[in-house]
Amino acid sequence: MINKKNMLRLRPDLELFFFENPYLALDWLATNEADLLMLDVNMPEMNGWEFLDELNKLKILIDVKMLTSSLDPDDIENSMGYTQISGFLIKPLQNEVISDILGL
Repeated sequence: MINKKNMLRLRPDLELFFFENPYLALDWLATNEADLLMLDVNMPEMNGWEFLDELNKLKILIDVKMLTSSLDPDDIENSMGYTQISGFLIKPLQNEVISDILGL
């Protein structure tokens, strides 16, 4: 929620979608387009890596920024197998990082 508030403060016109259930997110992405997916490494029901595997099975191509509260070297190594990952972001996101993501 902190990230959402900060993003909307910098760009009130953004259309943001948040999902607490990864299966609902996958269903939404299967029928809708998005510019960027900010994906948490650790989630309930499935982790970020399992989510990415499902995206690949569904052939959904989208730019992904991984969100994490720490930079585990294993996560960085895992990311090498996913071409859609364009970076790791430490949460909560700082305004400078949000500005960079949004191209401000």
